[in-house]
Amino acid sequence: MNPLEFIDMRLIISSVLLLLASLVAIIGGRKSDVNFFMSWIFVLVIIFNIANPIYSASCAEENIKEFSQGSIFTCKNSSNEYRVSKKDGWEVDKSYFVKESLMIRADMCERE
Repeated sequence: MNPLEFIDMRLIISSVLLLLASLVAIIGGRKSDVNFFMSWIFVLVIIFNIANPIYSASCAEENIKEFSQGSIFTCKNSSNEYRVSKKDGWEVDKSYFVKESLMIRADMCERE
C-alpha cells in the first residue's frame, strides 16, 4: 500500500501557509519568541503530514486483510454510512472498498 495515496492536500496547504507566516514574521523582525514558537508548530505540522498518510495506509492495509478473511465493516463516506462485507457484494480495488460505482477508502472503516 502506497502512503502517498493518503496525503491530505489541505494539510500540505496549511503547512505552506504556516511556513509563509513564519517567514513574514522573521523578515518583519518580530520577537524571537514568536519565531521560535512558530518554528516548532511548523515542525510538528510537517511531522503530522508525514505520519498521517503512513498511519492511514497501515489502517487500510489491515482493514483489507480482515475484509479478505470475511470481516464486516461500517464505513463512512461524507454523510452516509455503509455496511461493507463480501456477502453484500463489496470488492477491493487498491485501497478502496468498491460496490458498483461507489468507492470508499478502506481506512475510513471500522470493524463491526
